[in-house]
Amino acid sequence: MELALPVPTSPSGKVYKYSPSPDAQPRLFLIGNAPDERNISEDERGRMRREPGPGQTVCPYSGYIGDDDDFVHADDIEAIKKHALWLAENDLSDIVGEWAKEFNRRQPRGGFISMKMEHKPRRRPKPLAIREDLLRSLECEICERQYGVYALALFCPDCGAPNVALHFRREVALIGEQIALADELDQQGKNEIAYRLMGNAHEDVLTAFEATLKSVHAQLVRTHLPDQVEKILGKKAVGNAFQNVERGRKLFAKLGIDPFDGLDEAGIKHIQLNAEKRHVLGHNLGIADDHYVSFAEDLEPGETVTLIGDDIRRFADLCLSVVARLEDSLLPAPPTDE
Repeated sequence: MELALPVPTSPSGKVYKYSPSPDAQPRLFLIGNAPDERNISEDERGRMRREPGPGQTVCPYSGYIGDDDDFVHADDIEAIKKHALWLAENDLSDIVGEWAKEFNRRQPRGGFISMKMEHKPRRRPKPLAIREDLLRSLECEICERQYGVYALALFCPDCGAPNVALHFRREVALIGEQIALADELDQQGKNEIAYRLMGNAHEDVLTAFEATLKSVHAQLVRTHLPDQVEKILGKKAVGNAFQNVERGRKLFAKLGIDPFDGLDEAGIKHIQLNAEKRHVLGHNLGIADDHYVSFAEDLEPGETVTLIGDDIRRFADLCLSVVARLEDSLLPAPPTDE
């Protein structure tokens, strides 16, 4: 006899998963529903690491592929144990109650001695397992599997396709909403808070860009140069290199990759200028210093840098084009003829 009990789910119907891969940072993610029938083109299949569906799971943070059972969250095992114990206790109580009723029915009536069995069932409340959705909830553009991760992941946990650009598009959408809100506040005469919010949107572009490049670079080093991981990924070796185009290029050059080779000179210059602008916004309250003026010739030291929504959108779109191009470096290796 097998007793099947459902695992706890989050409010959106997703199930907790825990990656067994030591390279996964963090390890928790959630998997949700997918359509019964999925229309996947042959081109899209070339981007997948496995046929979507039950059997195996892909770690969205590291790309590790293992059996579904390897990804079961320890809290779910404990929750199922408690649920099973609760069911067993209730069943046993019901059995004892039936025994008592049967015993009492068999007792003779009107004798000198009478016996009666009493059973007072103790009903404990059903164990409650609370599962929360993570802030970032996505749907794979290829296999349509819903899943939840922390701010950034590399792969779909079902089909294993690289999904870095999908994450960055979400960042671009959120940044667009911040810009729209800043414009609305500016029209209301709330210029200072509008400028501050516009600055936050601008900083978020570079923050997301840096985090994405750093995650992809680390993944590629682990898979392509495993014997140099400590040397290349050391804290002092990477630092904030991905806030600078040339320093970021040098790190990727060790992998034979140039993430910026799809941009023209104007696009690269726009990213460089806005990277420098981010430092002024984050560390100097938006006041231009001598270093920033060397990049932006239209300002004098001490002046407040200008923030224009269209410039920030262009900055975000250029970064997205770099991320989308870099995503191809995470594709599974093509099959070789033996």
